Amino acid sequence: MRAKEYLEINKKRIYHYDQVKKSVYDLYPLRNSKIQTEVYFNRYLFADTRYRSYEQYYADKPPSTTFNEREDEIDRNIAHKVRQEILNVISADDTFIFAYNIITVGANKYDDYHRIMAYNLKEENRNTLTYIEEICKNYKEDYPKADLADYLLDDNNRTIFNNRKCDLRKDEDWWICAFNKAYEIFDLVRAKVSNPFQAQYIIKNIYFDDKDLERTIVEIIKSLIDNYSYDLTDAQKKKLQMLSDNIDGYGKEYFLKIDDIYLDNIRDLNLDEINWLKATHLFNYEVISMWTTHEAFNPEQRLHIIDLIEKKYLIEKEKHPDIFIYDLSHFFASLREQRNINYLNDPQPQAYKYLPERVEELESTIDQKNKEIEKIKNTIGQLNQLLDGEKQKIKQLKTKLRTETRALKTTIAELTEETNTRGMTMPQQVLAFYYLFNELGISFNNSDKTQWARFINTFTGKNFQNIRTELNIDFESRKTQKNLRIVADLFAELFPRIQQKVINDSQI
Repeated sequence: MRAKEYLEINKKRIYHYDQVKKSVYDLYPLRNSKIQTEVYFNRYLFADTRYRSYEQYYADKPPSTTFNEREDEIDRNIAHKVRQEILNVISADDTFIFAYNIITVGANKYDDYHRIMAYNLKEENRNTLTYIEEICKNYKEDYPKADLADYLLDDNNRTIFNNRKCDLRKDEDWWICAFNKAYEIFDLVRAKVSNPFQAQYIIKNIYFDDKDLERTIVEIIKSLIDNYSYDLTDAQKKKLQMLSDNIDGYGKEYFLKIDDIYLDNIRDLNLDEINWLKATHLFNYEVISMWTTHEAFNPEQRLHIIDLIEKKYLIEKEKHPDIFIYDLSHFFASLREQRNINYLNDPQPQAYKYLPERVEELESTIDQKNKEIEKIKNTIGQLNQLLDGEKQKIKQLKTKLRTETRALKTTIAELTEETNTRGMTMPQQVLAFYYLFNELGISFNNSDKTQWARFINTFTGKNFQNIRTELNIDFESRKTQKNLRIVADLFAELFPRIQQKVINDSQI
């Protein structure tokens, strides 16, 4: 099952649903990159392990800095649970192989890995990327595309294009837009297909202010629904069929009408009490136009209807942005402009009785807006003064920064020269401490590496995390063997017995 369907079907059972959904959707465009997926996890989803590492580092000393969670990083108190929920969401979706393995192993750059033993790793090899891209293609998630020909490789898409290109006479960019939008809406609708009687309105109420484009997009979506069967349960297939049957009503007269329950007593309706969500069939713009042009309403009422519907639309769009996905602001503005023109030009006497009040109202609004504009101008002037002051500070800081940068570069050069001419590298120092500690009877078997790291960190000033990493010594590596020979020379004069142990290890 796709991750998007799992999220929608199980939304009431998923802990921290909003954070889980955001993370999964953020990971969607990163699925074909292991590196970018790892970067995302380390940046946003491992605050708990980052905090553990911070606590270990400052365990025996007062912290020099305060631990702060980053912007949009999942709170460390719930990060582990959010990762577990993400794992549940993506476990059956093989396009998330990299993310799945990261969570299962607990792979992060801050602390030792803590694997979830109940889950088996998914195989990663040189064919993994091709495998992920093939599944994305099967899921119809391989969009948007920049080349029309890539869409026309699909037989069903090519049939629609060949049947409509002569009638529509549209260029390549128009067709690419149509296919990209159709695939995007199809992707969204599939996640909502558990409720096909709600999902149908996403398609039937399509709005892009271009009727040809809208009809073509609906036709492509209908073809996608009718021909899609990959990784679906029997229940999902049946609900997709229900959705297909429902969207057959797109553009039909029985759907694009004001319902009889309103028409039967339309002149006596209380406009403020109408449920405009239902009365407009979930904000179908053609039905809205019918309400705002109906002969039963005078110009003042028509403008009031626009206001009422727009207010309800904005409320519902904020509550359900995944259902009301189209931006109708331009449509409402166009309606209001047209109604105002008709209002002022209406030859009927009834219209003119409202005109003085309307003009007075508009004049009052203009005065208020002018005052607000003047206020904004004053604010902008004050902000510009502040900005000038800040610019001067920035200029001074830049001058100071350049001076400090030059001094820092000189210091770095001196330190680099000193490092190149004297002393051991940090891995060589770690090896020296290893043999000294062993000579004193201290080993990894009777002490903790974290304690070693703190001791060496305090003694040498080297980075704690790097020391901790180097303590995982691979004696067979070429680098370690080379370092052992250097360390052996260190012990030659004072500790010949230790030198012999190092020489013996370097001959493995």
